[in-house]
Amino acid sequence: MSAAGRRAARLRSAAGRLAALAALLAPVLPAPALAGGEWVEVGLEVSLPPRVPTVPGERVLVAMFRANDHERIDIGLEMARWARREIARSTDLQVIDVPPPPIPEQRPEKLAVNDVFWKRLGEDFRADIIVSGVIDYRIEDLSGFVTRDYEDEVTLQTVRRTVYTERRGFKLKVELFVIQGDNGALLLADTWTEERVIDGTAAEDLQMFYESLEMAKDDQRAVFLPMTIREPRYLWLE
Repeated sequence: MSAAGRRAARLRSAAGRLAALAALLAPVLPAPALAGGEWVEVGLEVSLPPRVPTVPGERVLVAMFRANDHERIDIGLEMARWARREIARSTDLQVIDVPPPPIPEQRPEKLAVNDVFWKRLGEDFRADIIVSGVIDYRIEDLSGFVTRDYEDEVTLQTVRRTVYTERRGFKLKVELFVIQGDNGALLLADTWTEERVIDGTAAEDLQMFYESLEMAKDDQRAVFLPMTIREPRYLWLE
């Protein structure tokens, strides 16, 4: 069986396991309590398969990410660097050591399914898997008057005051594409979003960018690695 056929079979198998897990994890609400017993919440640990099944040693090409402009930071390049590093650290895949090749200027939904381009890129770099996408990173000035509660040092009563506060908002949106290298087919399209509001103006844009990506690390790892989640369930104990 070809590499594409093996991957398709693994994807079908993973989809079946995810469907079974979805049924298992469906919310279960306890019935009204009966006399002589009680409902007890317990944690159920469930292993989830990787969203994109892989084989150890497969070659991964991290292409450039298309991004909005920033006056001091190449957002697309920083995202590609982060993705390369995290894939190399957390998986047994072989990250191809080349500068991230550029990608077309297309709308995300068109870019994700541009199989002609992705297939050519896969052939050029002999890549089994290609990782790329579109990223939007925005910084907003959210300074203004806010209402806060303070404790009066004399009366020890809570006093509400309106004060001017300097704040900045950081919004990150990553549209991630995982592509099959030999035929350019889209294996996964996923979106991550993170928003943070920081008091003051000292936070560096690049630092906050990487901190936002760190908050999305579990989403990134779930693409190529199995994950374990913990879900609440209820047992009736008499």
